[in-house]
Amino acid sequence: MKLLIDAGNSRIKWAIYDGGDCRAQGASDHVDIPELQAAWQGWPLSGAWLASVARQDVTAALLAAAPCPVRRVVSQARFGDVCNHYRNTGEQGADRWLAVLAAREVCRDDVIVACAGTALTVEALTAEGDYLGGLILPGHTLMLQSLAQGTANLDREAGEVVAFPQGTQDALASGVMRALSGAIESQRRQLALRTGRAPARVILTGGDAARIAPWLAGPVQIVDNLILMGLYKVATA
Repeated sequence: MKLLIDAGNSRIKWAIYDGGDCRAQGASDHVDIPELQAAWQGWPLSGAWLASVARQDVTAALLAAAPCPVRRVVSQARFGDVCNHYRNTGEQGADRWLAVLAAREVCRDDVIVACAGTALTVEALTAEGDYLGGLILPGHTLMLQSLAQGTANLDREAGEVVAFPQGTQDALASGVMRALSGAIESQRRQLALRTGRAPARVILTGGDAARIAPWLAGPVQIVDNLILMGLYKVATA
């Protein structure tokens, strides 16, 4: 059996696979690693695959908690038919690379891969398998927090997303959503300009995927646990 661990900035997602069958899965906060260790102990695990963009102490705790040898998964210049055009793959978070590899399994056409968590990452992948790179920007909560902490009068609850906000709370909600959805749509346009083809589908994952999806103009598909899907692909190669 294989243990797959996706350690994000805020949460840890994991799954245990026996061949092609998912036998167990879960999600926890960073502080709950001792409980994860207890949950994993009862499984006959042959190995674990870890992708981590979490703090160093969180990564170290996960390495210690796993009851089997752990392989750290990092971004690569190539995997299968996907070519990574990132200038320095060593500085790229493995989560972005794994999301692209998983999206390649979901869609063989041009695709935009958007992971909406603590940060929003927006990746561009062509039908030929060229991963062109992408964007990183603050996610929904981080944007609101930055406004609350960096201004004198915007530490308040966000309102509704509307076309023409006429109150500060709605202006906060609408501005943040326009920034997030606009970044995704901008990359969709850039990819179409690059390929000369129709605008690509967006594959959207992460905790804020359902919040963002209604505000996207073109085709969108929500796929849960995209990074774990990428880890499974690497672990079974």
